[in-house]
Order: sequence, then structure tokens, then C-alpha cells
Amino acid sequence: MKPIRRVSPSRYTAMRGCLLREVWTASGNEPLIPPSPLAELGSVIHELLKAAGFGQLEGGGNDKVDRTWLDLVSQTEKRMMLSTLRRQQVPLSRSIPNYEVRRLRACHRAAEIARDAFRGRGGRPRQSREHAGYELWVESQDGQVGGYIDRVTMTPDGVVLSDYKSGAVLISGKGKGPGILKQAYKDQLTLYAALYQIKCGSWPVRLEVVPLQGAPTEVAYDPGKAERLLMEASALLRTANKRIAEVESGRMEIIGLASPRAEYCRLCLFRPACQAYWLTRSHGAQATWPADVKGLISEITRLRNGKVCMRIAQDEPTKSSCITIRNLTDSVDRHPLLRQAQPETRVALYGLDYHYRSADYTETQDTVIFVNN
Repeated sequence: MKPIRRVSPSRYTAMRGCLLREVWTASGNEPLIPPSPLAELGSVIHELLKAAGFGQLEGGGNDKVDRTWLDLVSQTEKRMMLSTLRRQQVPLSRSIPNYEVRRLRACHRAAEIARDAFRGRGGRPRQSREHAGYELWVESQDGQVGGYIDRVTMTPDGVVLSDYKSGAVLISGKGKGPGILKQAYKDQLTLYAALYQIKCGSWPVRLEVVPLQGAPTEVAYDPGKAERLLMEASALLRTANKRIAEVESGRMEIIGLASPRAEYCRLCLFRPACQAYWLTRSHGAQATWPADVKGLISEITRLRNGKVCMRIAQDEPTKSSCITIRNLTDSVDRHPLLRQAQPETRVALYGLDYHYRSADYTETQDTVIFVNN
């Protein structure tokens, strides 16, 4: 376990939520649960938009954009095929809902960015990379907070900072309103505003989150609050590293770095290794926690259709003592440890789908099985 060198604006909210997850992430550990294929597609989209901003898409021609998309997806899928956890998610076109809609929106936005980046004379980008452009690096004076701004645009009114998002940017509110912007995105752009001021000596006149389709959503901010948020981010990193040092020296258990809550743990790819997760969720409502189960196999049945049905006596006293998991794929390629799962074996299964009517579970493309957990 090493100290965290820097916190980026995009990871600030996550670090504030659960330090242990950020420590495992920053250490470069392989996830124990497969990342969502949507996250993989989000990385593809980010690389496509970056290529557009850097002028690598020949002014946004459809052929170049489409070829670049196919190349990026192919590279991603080849990497995923090397992982037992992720290969069942390949191809992405099959595992991601509305894949073609997402592709068209991403390519359209990339073409738009590419055309805008090459409107200058001779096909040269219009803006200096020093204070404007794409993927502009900014950091605090001590280097503890820093990251890349997706796009910085010079306008007649001043500087605009734009952050591109491939997923939903609004949280649905009550009634028929359009919803509200996620707080994490507000904090991210506000931190970027403070970092930009340090680098370039001026405050942006506007911050905006740009979805793949539709108009940007403006983020209102106050320079004074932005400076305070930056101070809080630096203080958070210092406190985090002090706690990490306490764990390293033996003065604190690693479980003390965890902040298990349902909204954090649902997104955590390391929860199979987190003792605090299971200790806390045993007292929580079933509807809010991830659909994971842990216990002793009481019965296992292999069906003729290549599926497995498993009965498990759960460890969690607040739930039904014995539950059923259906439609597990009986394949060592899909579940390398499944053949070791026999009656009286302790197992833990993560990433299941829970059915309230039948009160049982089924496999999803993210399901992982651990034996003797």
C-alpha cells in the first residue's frame, strides 16, 4: 500500500466517499468484479473525442471517424478478451444496451469537435495549447490536485471549460422537470476552474457539462467557493495519506479506511476483498445493497441445458437462511471456480440479479464466483 500521490477532480468525490476503494484503485490492483461494459465504452468515447480535439480525424469526415471508432473498440475488446472476468462482455455491441445509438451519438459529437478544431487557416487548430484547447493539464501549486480539462475554449466573453460525458448527466427529479446535474460533476468542474485560475491567471466565465447528445448543461460556480473546494481537496489528500501511513505502521487496521454504504459499494469493483462491506450490509436493507450472496452450498444441480442451480445457506442473519441461484453458466471459461463449488463448500457470488417475486437470484454478465470466501 502506497500513499496517493495526487487526487484528480474526477476522483475527488470517490475519495471522499470511500478511501479504501481509492487506495486499491490508485495501487493499480486488478478489479475483482468486472467493470461495466458501459465504462469500457465510455473510455472508447473519451479517446475518440480526444482524437477529434487533437485534429486526428481529418476534419470530421465520416469515414475517418468510423474507422477510428472501430479501431478503438477492437483494441478494447482484444484487451478484454485477455481477462477471465471481462471476456463474456465481448463484443460490446452485444453486451451494451442501445449500442448503435451510443455509437452514432459519439461519432456525431466527434465529427462536430473535429470540424471545430480545424476551422483555422491551413487546417491548424485555432487556439493555443498553452491556455486553451483539448486535454489541457492543470494542477495546484503543490501538485496534489490536478488533471486534464477536456476542453478549454476562448470566447469573446472569456474562457469556457467543458467536460464531456458519455452517460447520463442529470438525476431525475420529482415531477416533469429535466432533473438536476450530478453533484460530482459540479465539484469536478468547480475544481477545474480553480486549477485553471492557478495555471492561467484568470477565472472561466462559464463551466459546462457536455453530453453526447443535446445542449450543454451550465454549472454555476463562485470563485471563492472554488478556492475553498480546492483547499478541501488538498486537505483530503493529506488526511488520506496520514491514514494510509497508520495502516502501514500497524496503528490502524485496513478496514478502518473503508466507508461502506450501499451507494458506494454498488460501484466498487473490490468489494469481494472488503470485510467492512459484509459486516455493514448484514444490518442493511436488501433493496439497497448489491445483489451479492455469501454462505454454504447446501445443494447444487447441473442441468442438461448447460446451466447450474445452486442453493446456499446465507451468512447474513437478517435474510432468508437459504436462497436459490438459477441459470449459472456451467463453464470453466465463464466461472473458473465453479467446478470447485460442491455441497458444504463456502462460496460468495457477486453481481447477481435479484427477483423480488420469486425471491431468488440469477446470473448476469457481471457475475463472479469465489470459493472458500
